[in-house]
Formats: sequence, structure tokens, C-alpha cells
Amino acid sequence: MENAIYIGLSQQMALKRRMDITANNIANVNTTAFKGVHPLFEEFLVKEPAVVNDKMSYVQDFGVYHDRTEGAIQRTDRPLDLAISGDGYFTIETETGTRYTRNGNFKLDADGNIITQSGDILLDETGSPLQISQANPDIEIAPDGTVTMGEGQTQKIELVYFENDQLLKHMGNGYYDAGETEALPAEDATINQGSLEKSNVQPILEMTSMIDILRSYQAAQKLLDAEHDMQMKTIEELPAIQ
Repeated sequence: MENAIYIGLSQQMALKRRMDITANNIANVNTTAFKGVHPLFEEFLVKEPAVVNDKMSYVQDFGVYHDRTEGAIQRTDRPLDLAISGDGYFTIETETGTRYTRNGNFKLDADGNIITQSGDILLDETGSPLQISQANPDIEIAPDGTVTMGEGQTQKIELVYFENDQLLKHMGNGYYDAGETEALPAEDATINQGSLEKSNVQPILEMTSMIDILRSYQAAQKLLDAEHDMQMKTIEELPAIQ
């Protein structure tokens, strides 16, 4: 009889994980370039030793996948707001190594480097910082990433893509760690200056999913309560059977 409880608990654990992910999606509905995350579930079979050729079917959440659908482009008219159209990522140099992001909400530091809101440096295609002259802070950025900084001086923002970007590890602050995954030149991606990519999370769908999760959790709890009541009734009747 305990098997029903274990199966119900496995479902509730998976549902709790799904609820946490859904809540995180809703919390980031206004986060620039945020990509929705969804859990992956599978049936987990365990052979029951007490019964020959009998297996118990549990619920297991074994991972997540990121919805890489492009978010809507919002015009801001800030020259250092950059939105990527197509499959591409900015290359960022951080204290812990190279990271990748689609969040193009940049600014200038005291040395004229283009940096993220976290203070990390945007890199060009040679792996060098993009440095703007303080005397001429006005810049123009072409769709291919070429940055014109006056007096004929140019640099080109590095845009990369990954053959399987599901392998990227989310590190927070909109950053991704590629690990051993190779970054390739994103030749088909373009940059929209003066714009930002919005989150691709759809709030109504996420709220509907949250309601569905709650109802499924309640149904699983009813199963556990019914199994518990059955066990207690059996225990109460045992002395009479003896």
C-alpha cells in the first residue's frame, strides 16, 4: 500500500519543481531578453522486488528546456540599447570568464568601455573591449555590429550563435555559460540600435499553467489522503481480525 504514497509524492515533488519554474517565469516577465523555462518530465520505472516482473511507475523531472523564441523588439532611442534580431548572442567578459547574453541594455564606464548593467565588458570580434572616446561619445552601430566612433574609427561587436543553445547554462543576470560548446559567428543575426528585446514569457499562459499545477497538486494530495485513511482503517481492524 505504501507504493501509492510514494508515487503520489513523486508527482507532488515534480509539480513543486514545475511551480517554482513557472513562478520564476512570471517574475521575469519584464526582464530584458529573458527566455521562458519549462520542465521536462519522464516516466521513471522501478522494479518491485516483492512481485516478479512488476514495475512501479513514478514521475521524474529530469531537466528543463529554454524557449528561445525571440521576444518583441521595443524602441527606446537610447544609443547603447541594442536588440538582436535572429539567432545570436553578445560576448561579455566577466571576472569568471566569457559569458553570453541577449540583454543589450549597455552603458559606458569611466574609461569609455561599453559595459552591461552589471559592469561587465562587451567584446568586439577580436576579443577586445569596445572603447568610446569621451570627447566624442556619440556612436552609430550598424545592423552588422560595426560601431562608428567618429574620425573613421570603427570596431565590430562580436555576435555568436550555438548549434544547440539548449546546452548553455543559465548563470543569472541574463548570462549564459557555454562550457565546452563552441561559439560560432552569427552571420545571419543583426543589431537594432536604440531598441531592446523584451521577455518572451506570455503571462496569461503562465498563470493558466500555475492554476493547472495547483489543481494537479490538490488531486495528488487527495490520493495520498485516501491512501492514508485506508491504512489507518486497516490498522484499526487488525486486532479484530486476530
